[in-house]
Amino acid sequence: MHIHGAWVPISRGQAMAWSRESLDQGSGFSAQMAARLDHEQVHAFAIMPRDRAGADVADFARSAQLGDADLLLGRFLRSLSAISDSILVVDDDLARRGDPGLDDVSFIDDRVIRWNDLQSAPDRLTRLLRTGASGYPLNAFICGAQGGHAFRPPSGPLSESDVELLVREARAVIHSIYDAESFLILVIDQELKELLETHTHAVDSAPES
Repeated sequence: MHIHGAWVPISRGQAMAWSRESLDQGSGFSAQMAARLDHEQVHAFAIMPRDRAGADVADFARSAQLGDADLLLGRFLRSLSAISDSILVVDDDLARRGDPGLDDVSFIDDRVIRWNDLQSAPDRLTRLLRTGASGYPLNAFICGAQGGHAFRPPSGPLSESDVELLVREARAVIHSIYDAESFLILVIDQELKELLETHTHAVDSAPES
């Protein structure tokens, strides 16, 4: 399968500006993550066309190949699931507490928090991202305890200590670039940084399995 995009390192300043604007529209969990990022050594990567590695993240939507971003993000999450017990958490931009059909979800005030194990199929994880966002903003997080088991939020309202634990276990933040035609990831964990760097060298025709 020919993939037109690739994970490309981008500057911390550029990524932080985009991230702050997105996180400011999220729940209290997103707000706490914004505060944490200010004090972390952040490494940022975005899915860009291979011939536009120096482009601004805002430019990608004008030349995206729909579906490429889902495949590339899914491959990264699948490789991470093989070495780490982690979960993907989405701060839902669409649903609110009290809406119909909200079974097995968590709440922070009136905001809906969805999550799934990274051991889930990659297409299920990308569907989770799209279920919880209209496009932009998308605030999603990879959370897990290094060398241990990830905290899995209970259904229903989360306590302050639950939210604080999720913030402490966060290892990366994922945002959409425009209407989720691409993704930006801010990594605050050395293991994830090194893993993602191996994906920046993946070949176009890497097989799906």
